[in-house]
Amino acid sequence: MRSRQISPEKAWPRRPLRVRYRHWIFKLPLARNYRGMVMGRTILFKGDESDVSPTLFRHELIHQEQIDRHGIARFYLIYLRDYLINLWRLRDHDAAYRNIPFEREAFERENEREAGQDDDRRM
Repeated sequence: MRSRQISPEKAWPRRPLRVRYRHWIFKLPLARNYRGMVMGRTILFKGDESDVSPTLFRHELIHQEQIDRHGIARFYLIYLRDYLINLWRLRDHDAAYRNIPFEREAFERENEREAGQDDDRRM
C-alpha cells in the first residue's frame, strides 16, 4: 500500500480523541457483528468499558494512527476501495474485511506492547 505523510500545515484540525461505549450504531444491520470502530476522532465500542479487551482497544487506536497518517477522507476512501476490490475478488465478506491492508496492519500490530509496559503473562 502506498503511503504519504500529511504535513502538519495540511493536516485536519486535531480534536481530542473520544471513546464511546455501548454505542447505538452497533444495532444497525451492517454493524451488528463488530465490537469496535473508529469514526473520525471517536472510537466506538459495542459493549461496556469492562467488555473491551486491551487488544481490541489497541486495534482501534491503530486505526486512529492510520487516519492521522493518511487523513480522514483518504483513509475511508482507501478502506472502502480495498474492501470492495477484495469482496469482488474473494466473494466473501469476512475474507474481504480481513484482507483490507489497514485491517491487516491493525491485526498484526494489536498485540504489540508499549515500551515499558509490564507483560501480564509473567504473573
